[in-house]
Amino acid sequence: MNIYRILHLVASRRIPASVKLLGLCMMHLVGRRTIGIFMDPVLSCNLRCRMCYFSDAEKRKSMHGMITGSRLDAVARALYPRALKLQIGCGAEPTLYRNLAGIVRQGHAYGIPYISLTTNGQLIASGYVSLIDLVRAGLNEITVSVHGTSRKIYEEMMLGATFDRLSGLIDCLIDVKSEFPGFKIRINYTVNSMNMYDLQGDCFWTLWKGLELDIVQLRPVQDMGRTDWNDFDMVSLKENYDSTIGNIIRGCKERGITCIAPGREQLDEVATLQDGVSSVIEDITYCYVSPEECYKSDFNPDNDTYESYHRRNATAIKLLKSVWSRKERMRNASKKLNYDLK
Repeated sequence: MNIYRILHLVASRRIPASVKLLGLCMMHLVGRRTIGIFMDPVLSCNLRCRMCYFSDAEKRKSMHGMITGSRLDAVARALYPRALKLQIGCGAEPTLYRNLAGIVRQGHAYGIPYISLTTNGQLIASGYVSLIDLVRAGLNEITVSVHGTSRKIYEEMMLGATFDRLSGLIDCLIDVKSEFPGFKIRINYTVNSMNMYDLQGDCFWTLWKGLELDIVQLRPVQDMGRTDWNDFDMVSLKENYDSTIGNIIRGCKERGITCIAPGREQLDEVATLQDGVSSVIEDITYCYVSPEECYKSDFNPDNDTYESYHRRNATAIKLLKSVWSRKERMRNASKKLNYDLK
């Protein structure tokens, strides 16, 4: 079983939360890798995608900063030895960071099993960032955000991007895949009432020019606050589900591609409901790092390590109590969207 499927099983709702918590407790006690690090090395973006908060001028003013080398070294010393995955790029565009290969190389040197990059890919296509250098440095996966497969919809949804650069990126991905066949390529497509028609028929598949995709991830549009996009009604997505999202699910199955997508009944359930056990798991294992944040509000990577922080907070004892607790647990919303592995 590959690392990607292991990571999905950890998040799966099919495994009882108490079982996952007991496993986490044991791994925590014996010093195994348990956390996922989600990093925005720079809080900026080269695009103004309509469904993203970077389309709002006021929000862009509040998004700034870049991780320095010294802070990155401190984060690495404190957290990388316990990291199961490093995802670079969460809410901003990581290819704007000049020493991106250095982040990948450092994560690889610390033995992080899986390193992923999430990007719109435009700066890779333009030659500003070398994807082959990132893969040679230890990158395992790239997630490309593509919110349209026709020129008109792609450029209308992802303002500042060009369809020609997307085509160039695909050529680059084909070259990298030929040299590194184990390198994973994931497509992230946020579906709305406008771009869902690009999922019909063969529209989606003809774009890739023979590129072998490994994972296709379909997300229903969600309200992220002030953005240029304001249609969050799921009615049209439900009515056209079989010919759009369902069409891609079937196409992935035929091609042997992993598909992560919501069922028709899940389109309204943007946030995953979880019980208190799942909340405890996510609270410990989800680690966000940016120029302004690192793991927890009271975590200081200059002074803390993962071990020292959790000793100070008696995390192992809290985990054990949660495993055996029979009290009814409150439900809350997860940071993850609600969809299934198809």
